[in-house]
Amino acid sequence: MLALLLGLALVTLALGISHQLTLSWSRNGDAITKVVTVDANGETNRDVTVPANTTDMRVDIDLDADKIQSIYILSDLAVTIETNSGTVPGNTLTIAAGKPYVWYLGCGLTNPITVDVTASVYLTNASSTTAANVQIRILEDVTS
Repeated sequence: MLALLLGLALVTLALGISHQLTLSWSRNGDAITKVVTVDANGETNRDVTVPANTTDMRVDIDLDADKIQSIYILSDLAVTIETNSGTVPGNTLTIAAGKPYVWYLGCGLTNPITVDVTASVYLTNASSTTAANVQIRILEDVTS
């Protein structure tokens, strides 16, 4: 049984995972659309509700910064995400309300996660009345 489970795990890693990012631009009837496909063999996905007026809500996430292939984060309210610590973060991401935070390997920008996330991230929602719904999608190369 153990051999079967290990075999299935290896097949899953070999098959890989694709994240597709659809990027588009339009103005006065002109439009450009491009689907960017990023492939890897692991992912970290979280859907998190951050209560109103919450500082440094801990969410367990473990990431090797050098192995991240793509990041997609969407929140319905503005939130701040700090890696590793809410007081002395490795990295700080500012997520605007309703605007996807997107990075992928090859996009021409530096990976915003420059320090390994060793156990958790900390989310802050400054809204005094409304909970924030945050969706985190991270694609990783877990075998190299």
